[in-house]
Amino acid sequence: MKIRAPFWIALWGLATGAFGEIQPSAGVLQYPQQSKTKLEWFQAKTGAVIVMGSGEVGTLPGQAGSAVAVETREFTDAGTGAKQSGVCIKVKEAGQVERESASYVDLDEIEPLIQAIDYISTVNNKVTKLAWFEADYRTRGDLTVTTFGKTETSAAIKSGAYAPATASISVKDLATFKNLLQSALVSLEAVKAR
Repeated sequence: MKIRAPFWIALWGLATGAFGEIQPSAGVLQYPQQSKTKLEWFQAKTGAVIVMGSGEVGTLPGQAGSAVAVETREFTDAGTGAKQSGVCIKVKEAGQVERESASYVDLDEIEPLIQAIDYISTVNNKVTKLAWFEADYRTRGDLTVTTFGKTETSAAIKSGAYAPATASISVKDLATFKNLLQSALVSLEAVKAR
């Protein structure tokens, strides 16, 4: 018979560290649960000097004043020399309530995101026998690229899970977003090769 601790004791233990720290096993880097991406985890490190490098790649204007900006990111632990890179996608939603949100996309997620954009750009209402379709691709850092529609296909890019910001764009604009991601990938790989 297994005895479980009451919920509040488990929370206290996690909050106070009473159960000990999570240690990496045999050289495997482990990420805390609250960090969804390697970039988020690296940026949130404590007890270390973290140096951030960034570069603007470009901005995709959306409909009704919305926009999607793509920036490169590289974090370096000054003490160990360890590095982590990827992109930061900033989504600005315009309208009655203006919102902004940013999502990190790790370097290893950029190519799959580009491939997903290629696919969902071609999806239309023929993929289902039902009246409405929606095709989503989500990254670990809560970036969602979507195509949807009934007779005509529209697209959107959303950042964030709890108070997301969404930029409505045309399906043709997905090609521009893809090009920005490809430029960011080339830039990051060039920096990594140095």
